[in-house]
Amino acid sequence: GLAAGMFGVGGGIIKGPLMITLGVHPAVASASSACMILYTSSISTLGYMTFGSLVYDYGAFCLVIGILATLLGQTLMKGLLRQYKRASLIAYSIGGVVMLSAIAMGIEATIELLDA
Repeated sequence: GLAAGMFGVGGGIIKGPLMITLGVHPAVASASSACMILYTSSISTLGYMTFGSLVYDYGAFCLVIGILATLLGQTLMKGLLRQYKRASLIAYSIGGVVMLSAIAMGIEATIELLDA
């Protein structure tokens, strides 16, 4: 939680790879990470709603895109798991998401530094 707060990301993106490193089965680590991210996102949304800062049109758009992206990701992963017959693809997908997040955060930080 502390590391996730320091990096400004949901706790699941830190704890997922950590759980895999500690020997937790990749499917369990993935599901646990998803639950952590859902909880963090829900609490953040409630906070924005409470203070009147939530833009409902934007929130509805993000909800629809999130559901569609989840369905697409699940469909692709099921196909890959059937094709390669390996449960470790879940670990690779978590690693890929963490890598993309790190790259995006690095790009964002560089842009902010150059604009300052």
